[in-house]
Amino acid sequence: MNEEKGQAPTPKNEVDLEKILLPKKEGAPSVQKPAESPSAVQSLQTFKGDIARVVNDRGSSVVSIAAAEADRRSAKHSDGQEIAQSAPQKHWLFTLAAAGGGVLLLAAAGGLLFFVLTREISVPAQLGPEAPFIAVDNTSLVPLGQGASRVAYMAALDVARKNVHLPVGLVERLYLSTEQQGDTAPAALSTREFFRLLFPNAPEELTRTLSGAYLLGVHSFDENQALLLFAVDSYETAYAGMLKWEVSMYTDLSPLFIRTPAVRLPTIPAIPAIEDIGSSTSVIQTAAERFLPTAFVDKIAENRDTRAIVSPQGDILFLWTFLGRNTVLVTTNEYTLREVIGRMQTAPAIPLPGQ
Repeated sequence: MNEEKGQAPTPKNEVDLEKILLPKKEGAPSVQKPAESPSAVQSLQTFKGDIARVVNDRGSSVVSIAAAEADRRSAKHSDGQEIAQSAPQKHWLFTLAAAGGGVLLLAAAGGLLFFVLTREISVPAQLGPEAPFIAVDNTSLVPLGQGASRVAYMAALDVARKNVHLPVGLVERLYLSTEQQGDTAPAALSTREFFRLLFPNAPEELTRTLSGAYLLGVHSFDENQALLLFAVDSYETAYAGMLKWEVSMYTDLSPLFIRTPAVRLPTIPAIPAIEDIGSSTSVIQTAAERFLPTAFVDKIAENRDTRAIVSPQGDILFLWTFLGRNTVLVTTNEYTLREVIGRMQTAPAIPLPGQ
C-alpha cells in the first residue's frame, strides 16, 4: 500500500521540482531515505507545494514559469532604465521652465519701469522759466490786469508782498503778468514794460540801459522785505541814471519798499518840571520824526558801496547798489542784501509751484 497511516497521500501527477531544477549528480550512489515515521500532525503548507499545485491545476510547465519570471525581471529592468532616462529629461524641462519664468518676470519689470518713466504726470504749469540772478524758494503769480493806474499796480504788489508766508530767510518771486493764468504759464511782464507801468519817473539814462531780465521778490526777514534785481548794459550810464532817480526813487517805490525797523528802547528822560510841561510836545514830535527818511548817503553795507536812506538811529530804510557792473539791487535793508549776495554765489534752481 502506498498510503500509510498518518501520511498525506501523494497525487499521481505531482511534479518533483528538485529533480527538474537541480542538476543531477552522476556517479553518486543513491541514498535511500529512511522511511518517515507516521505522524498525526499534518505537514505545513509550503511555497513549493503551492507551485506544484498551480502547475498541476493550470497545466503549466516549469519552463513556462521560468520564462515568465525572466520576462517579469526584464520588464522591471526596462522600467528602471526608462525612469532613469526620464529623470534628466524632467530636470531639463524644469530648468527650461524656470528660465522662461525668469525671462517673463524681467520683461514684466522692464515694462513696468518703462510705464513709470514715460507716463504723463499732471503738474501745475510752471510760472515761466527759472528765476534769474538767484535761486528762489517759491514763485507766486501777481496778475496786474490791463489799463490800471500805477497806484493800483503798486497797491496790488504791496498786498502780494504782505501775503507771502515763508519761514525766515526764504525768498519768494513775484511773477508779474498782465495775462490770466490758463493751461500754460502767462507771459511775464518785460523789464521795459515793468518800468514803464510802475516807475514812470525813472530817468531815460537808466531805462535806456535796461537789458535782460528782472526779479521782483520778497525776503522773509523782519517782516516781508521787497527786493528788485535788474540788469543793465552800461555801468557808467546806469549809475548816473540811478543818482538822478534818487530825487523821486523812494516815493516811486512806495509803499512796496517801505520798511519800519524795530523800535529801539529810548533812554528815559528826566521828569520835567511843571514849567517845562509845555516843551514835552516837542519831545514827542522828535521821537516820531526819527523814523522819517533822510537824503541818500554813501553807506558801506556787507562790504559793498551802497547809496542808502538811514534813520537817525542808524537803521537802513532803503538802499541801492551794484552787484558787479551789470546788476542793480534795490531793497530796504542790509540783511536782504546779504541774502542776495549769498544766493548769487550758488547756481539758481527751478522753483516748484506750490512748494
